[in-house]
Amino acid sequence: MVRRTSVAERQLEASIRERLRVLGDSLQSGEDSNLVVWVLDGAFACAQRPLRRHPIFGGRKPLPPEARSAVIGWVRRIVARGFVGIICLSHEKELRYYEPLRLHPDGLLGFYRASGLEVKHLPWPDPAHAHTAAERKRRMALVERIKAEASEAYECMPKPVLLHCSSGIDRSPPVAAFIAMRQQAQG
Repeated sequence: MVRRTSVAERQLEASIRERLRVLGDSLQSGEDSNLVVWVLDGAFACAQRPLRRHPIFGGRKPLPPEARSAVIGWVRRIVARGFVGIICLSHEKELRYYEPLRLHPDGLLGFYRASGLEVKHLPWPDPAHAHTAAERKRRMALVERIKAEASEAYECMPKPVLLHCSSGIDRSPPVAAFIAMRQQAQG
């Protein structure tokens, strides 16, 4: 059964998507004073995966070994900003982009954990990279399950929590809006 998304939730989703787009443009231009978009002030934010829109390494697959220090710096900055949890929607394929960096034996997610972050991984293939309309539709159909699992994870994690997929277009915005609306409804 597909849940009907409210107008308010769709508007919040669109706002999150736009703010992530603006953040990505800033990052790509070299302005990296901000790495996140707050959804629930002080408790919940979204970002793009590390270096996704970096002016030098952004979009490179896999990341070259010289990107290692930049990824380490990104994670250190997230931790320094007080984040204690990450919900990662990146698919295994996207996480393999970090393998050449040898951050941790368990990859990027292992590095997050070793950096003191609690991690919940909900791999979701990017609908934007589907090869057919039917495949895109199938991938998008996973959204209700992912929303529910991410919301449960958020509720159990220490705050603040950071949510990321890859670029913040198809996956993070609907999940973040759902979590935010649930939290607001719970008061």
